[in-house]
Amino acid sequence: MIRHTFVFCTLIFAAGNVTAESPDPLLFDTHEVLELTMPVDFKSLCRPSEDPDCDYTPTVFEYRDANGEQHSIPISIKRRDGWRAMAANCQVPTIFVRFSDEDTAGTPFEGQTTLALTSHCGKGITADSEWSRPMPDEFESYVGNEYLGYRLYNLVTDVSLRVRFVKITYANLKDPHRNFTRNGFFAEHFETLAARLGAQLLPENGFDPERLDNDAADQVALFNFMVGNTDWSIEKQENIFLLRFPDGKDVPVLYDLDMSGLVNAFYASPTPGIPITKVKHRYYMGFCHPDTDWDALFAKFSGLEDDIKKMLISSPGLGRGDRRESGAYLDSFFDTLDSADVRQARIVDRCRPAS
Repeated sequence: MIRHTFVFCTLIFAAGNVTAESPDPLLFDTHEVLELTMPVDFKSLCRPSEDPDCDYTPTVFEYRDANGEQHSIPISIKRRDGWRAMAANCQVPTIFVRFSDEDTAGTPFEGQTTLALTSHCGKGITADSEWSRPMPDEFESYVGNEYLGYRLYNLVTDVSLRVRFVKITYANLKDPHRNFTRNGFFAEHFETLAARLGAQLLPENGFDPERLDNDAADQVALFNFMVGNTDWSIEKQENIFLLRFPDGKDVPVLYDLDMSGLVNAFYASPTPGIPITKVKHRYYMGFCHPDTDWDALFAKFSGLEDDIKKMLISSPGLGRGDRRESGAYLDSFFDTLDSADVRQARIVDRCRPAS
């Protein structure tokens, strides 16, 4: 099958008719872009891996509801660990946001206790950094493509983290001229997903190959191949957590896609020990097991092609060039699925022996 780069048009998103009595939808019940303001001094935030006494820092989320009324929700924030949480790497780190039930009642955040907020990162901080300086478009595209990756995985399986795109203004209380607005997204907390699905969140050392749902593991592996992600491991639970369902099966759930070829961040590199040198070069890392129904697996993903293309076109935070590049990258995956010989060589023959 010959594919052509998508023809993109300008899409206008409308919030719809909202009456004065209509409450704002809960955070993950809509995909409308949420606009927020958060006063913050990032340099004052500690990092848990560097400070054993690191605690959350209080601040607020400010937003306007569907009727234009201003709201302020008390929150507390803390840097997450990882490459993007280091001040030398990112101007705006990835953070955890913590809420209390009494403060979120009647707001879009009702029912949330802790959320991961992924930021645009930006350039690393230096002593003379200007916090309001413009960021290169590429940092914004990283956010847009990583958010897209989560949304694409929602198409593959319901056992996946929900996300919500936000446009957030970081307010400098000492100098409002240094306020700046960038893209980001919230991701559902692992425990929230477990509770929503009636499953048990397993500890980090909870991998049991005898309990692994092999069909779900195959889906994770092929999805990661599609987006060019090698920064994951089920057995080591690297960027993967496990949910145990009432039937006794353990289902892997992926998170953190910034090292994928779909995002194509300047700092990304393939996981060590595999024979590729660029993240846009795909490498299949799934397990081999005798009951894999390869035809059914490939058919499922092929059947999602149209929905994936539609989501690419409508997903926020991407410019025309970003959509064209990501579209061509995803096209190349479906070209692989179209060829029995190519998918045999690049996927089936590359599966790894189960631990």
